[in-house]
Amino acid sequence: MATMIPDKPREFEANSLEDIMFDELANLSREYYVFHSFSIVSVTDSVLYESETDFVVFHPEKGLLCIEAKAGQINYTDGHWRYGSGGIMSHDGPYNQADINKWKLGKYMEKQKLAYLKDRCKMLHAVWFPSISKSTFERVTLPSEADMDITLTSDTFGHIEEEIERIFTLEVPRHVRTDLNAIDIKNMINRVLAPSFNLVSIPQVKANHDKIVFKKMLREQMLLLNYLEEQNNAVINGLAGTGKTIMAVEKARRHADEGEKVLFLCYNKNLKKHLQDTYNHENIFFFTIDGLACKLCDTVSPNYSLLKEVLEDMYIVGNFPYQHIVIDEGQDFGKRGMEEAGLIELLKMNVLNDESKNGTFYLFYDKNQMVQSYNVPGYINDADCRLTLYRNCRNTENIAVTSLRLLGTDKKPKLFQGSVVGDLSELFFAYDEESTLEIINAIIKKNWELGYDDITILTCKTESNSIISNECSDGVYFYQGKKIRFATCRTFKGLESDVVILIDMDNSLFELDNEQLMYVGSSRARLRLACISALTDKQCEKILDNMGARKSRNVKKSMAVAMNAKYIEIKR
Repeated sequence: MATMIPDKPREFEANSLEDIMFDELANLSREYYVFHSFSIVSVTDSVLYESETDFVVFHPEKGLLCIEAKAGQINYTDGHWRYGSGGIMSHDGPYNQADINKWKLGKYMEKQKLAYLKDRCKMLHAVWFPSISKSTFERVTLPSEADMDITLTSDTFGHIEEEIERIFTLEVPRHVRTDLNAIDIKNMINRVLAPSFNLVSIPQVKANHDKIVFKKMLREQMLLLNYLEEQNNAVINGLAGTGKTIMAVEKARRHADEGEKVLFLCYNKNLKKHLQDTYNHENIFFFTIDGLACKLCDTVSPNYSLLKEVLEDMYIVGNFPYQHIVIDEGQDFGKRGMEEAGLIELLKMNVLNDESKNGTFYLFYDKNQMVQSYNVPGYINDADCRLTLYRNCRNTENIAVTSLRLLGTDKKPKLFQGSVVGDLSELFFAYDEESTLEIINAIIKKNWELGYDDITILTCKTESNSIISNECSDGVYFYQGKKIRFATCRTFKGLESDVVILIDMDNSLFELDNEQLMYVGSSRARLRLACISALTDKQCEKILDNMGARKSRNVKKSMAVAMNAKYIEIKR
């Protein structure tokens, strides 16, 4: 997927089809950068001049392409390019306009004192008619400034990379060929094409690109909801990162947009707050199960037995206040008190058993994330319609592999085609507070330099028992005057962060079968993962033996390899 700047189309005329072309250009390979509605403003003799190019496509090895887009009916009469309405197009038509914009882009390079780039970068222009087929053009004679070799049509959709590469093979005056080094590329992006976006380093551009790829994956994952439209009751299972929460929220939003009330339940209060803050909707009511119990029973603390009675009464009377129920992180609802009260079944009955209500009941879960209860709710095991999400759309490939290794399996994650491979996770070893803090600070500093500021420290213990508890308060760790989020793996379940620093990974996690905590914590990382372990050499050897993994003289390095991570040795 190409890096799209901005990542969503700028404002455009509704009939211009620029959003459709934007999505098509996004299908270019990741080496491409596409800039939508690229404007150049200049002042000459106190006169303001402005030009706008619909799309500028940049490839570090191929060059620059300025594309002018013209949707709808097009006419050419009396030497004028005209719209379907008969109005004359400005700038002597789209081909001359694209050529002029290309020339102005070259002048802008000169203004930025980068004129030399014009001799190192091939620059071309083209016109895209998204509403007109190639066969239509073959029946007419184009004016002299136009040529089919620099023309894109409705047939371009589905073949965008092939067509763009075809144009880049054309020769240009002075036989300029693209030959840019790393500094040239940086200057082209940061000083010419996107200076206002503060892309101050190539790593930052890569970070933004990775986020955009995941956005596309989530959109693809959401297409599965179209199938679920025909199901009023379903249980959906999926590993961490397969888009369960995003799909759950989208399911709730679709009903809410129709004016229907939706109850959205989860167990984790931090997840509930995040969802409420991020996806606030007047018809979606976010609750933890305990919060719902207190509300419906009008009590200060939750009482599941009383909640059972209230739900039974509501079912009989028919006054349950919600038409739809969506449960996220459903594996957490297997606690003994909830199971004995049969809360899930009662909730389902209140929205499904009255057919005139046309209600729905959806439950999303991951049996590998049972860190709040020991048993999967019986309702899940007995469900008639169970679906499974397989493809990871949150983590990079390397993080997904590491998360599964920490869970104790060497299965390969299922990923979308074109997914981000990402850097290897990092494994550090520290045995006291001082060395742990030193490593954490170094990790934060490094990721800031790489352009990542969404960083979370997760402990596999409780906040009060963490090795850095003395340095944290109210869920915050301070570094250089800035707040870094600090939480437990349990309380951060269902949430995510660009960078996760997983700490307090000691031998108890392996001895007491608490691998699920490490799996939950590591799978919260979208783009980068660093783990800090307190395992000794002997403990590493025992774990590696249990895993049947290979050992070298350096058992810490062997442990890192077994985790699909890079061993980082701190030298003092």
